[in-house]
Amino acid sequence: MSEHQNIAQFAFDPHQIAPLCNARCMRGGAVRISNVQIDSRKCTTGSLFFALKGEKVDAISFLAQVEANGASAVVVPFEQVSRALREVSIAVLGCDDVLSSLHSLARSYLNLIPCLQTVGITGSCGKSTTKEAIARITSVLGPTARTPGNLNSEFGLPLSIFGLGRESRYGVFEMGIDHVGEMDRMVSILKPSVAVLTNIGISHLEKMGSETTIAREKAKIFHPELKAGFVSRDCKHFDLIQAQASVSLGRYSANDIEAVDLGLEGWQLSYGGQTFRIRSVGKHLLEDVVGAIRVGAYLGADAMDIAQALEGFEPMHGRSFVHHSRVTIVDDSYNASLDSTTSILRYLSSLSWGGAKKVVLGPMKELGQLSAEAHRSVADTLSSCSFSKAYLYGEEMEEAAFCLKRSRFTGEVSYTKSFTHLEDEVGKQTKTGDLYLLKASRSVGMERLIPFLQRRARSYA
Repeated sequence: MSEHQNIAQFAFDPHQIAPLCNARCMRGGAVRISNVQIDSRKCTTGSLFFALKGEKVDAISFLAQVEANGASAVVVPFEQVSRALREVSIAVLGCDDVLSSLHSLARSYLNLIPCLQTVGITGSCGKSTTKEAIARITSVLGPTARTPGNLNSEFGLPLSIFGLGRESRYGVFEMGIDHVGEMDRMVSILKPSVAVLTNIGISHLEKMGSETTIAREKAKIFHPELKAGFVSRDCKHFDLIQAQASVSLGRYSANDIEAVDLGLEGWQLSYGGQTFRIRSVGKHLLEDVVGAIRVGAYLGADAMDIAQALEGFEPMHGRSFVHHSRVTIVDDSYNASLDSTTSILRYLSSLSWGGAKKVVLGPMKELGQLSAEAHRSVADTLSSCSFSKAYLYGEEMEEAAFCLKRSRFTGEVSYTKSFTHLEDEVGKQTKTGDLYLLKASRSVGMERLIPFLQRRARSYA
């Protein structure tokens, strides 16, 4: 069980929680519900398990495992109630739609927490860094719950909400979407008091169809009951977004704050007479932090609060996180959009470094009809960069490799569709003092190279 889904303090039994789920209790039970789960493997004593039906797996098949793990109750569709009553002896709740029931419980749960201010964050990239920075600031102001990891979808948002407790005063939640209509459902669960839109790019273009559609769908976070909204000054389609918003949107930029670039050590910031350091690498992450400062100031944080909260702030792993060892690795493997890729390439290219600078790039996924053009654009950016070696991996990177080899790029170029071959190529040339950038979409799993690179560096020491 994750602490983020612990609702034990409310001491619900199955009969009490059923109406909050818009469900009927078909069989009760004496064991109190302590946490909410949608993954049968994570169920523990007291779990309320929502048996969701996915594209490949129907969770109704795992009810016996759920009971064996100690769950108190299961939520199933009405047509599966008879089966559930036969297969398990724990409480059974029936509903019309399991996902809608999960959403209902999250809405009901929010109503149990008084004096709560919520912040919703969306955008094509930068959501997690912005969320973490805002949560650091609000934690100085009062008890705060935030999205754990990347639980930011219409499945993850409800689970994140269950991280709130009676004492919570702030909830900071990512609201990520990848298809039309998803933001409508998320705003039906959580209507944030304050909303932030970091940027609009071509991530998820495959499902969305166009950048305009992406902008229109993400802009739905600025709902009619919103108190304040903020958008990066560099965000595309601002006029469209502002036209949809219910309030006049505040703008922010990395240039709004006095900042001294400390390279891979991050930035030294001066704000309201306070000076502090953050360990976020690159101007794109600096902009996310400035957005967080704007939100924090709106919520009542003064300069001292903000400096105290953000001193030593560093991004989550996979978001330009720096691993220092005999080789230095900038791990930007959590996600890859065209904007974030070109930004980090240009930043590291301009960075002064005593050893060799190398880049390992994997594909940017879900770009639809713009995929080939986007990967060629990456090659064009890389052609003017100062990396001594570029390792390109994955089918989508094949044309980028072809373009790069014919460009003015002065470094070596290696291309492969095999991750094993990629490891071999990287390993053969890794030496102490090297600087590596790892960048790819999350599904590629580029972070697998980190322990490999660190082991190879030790062998060359």
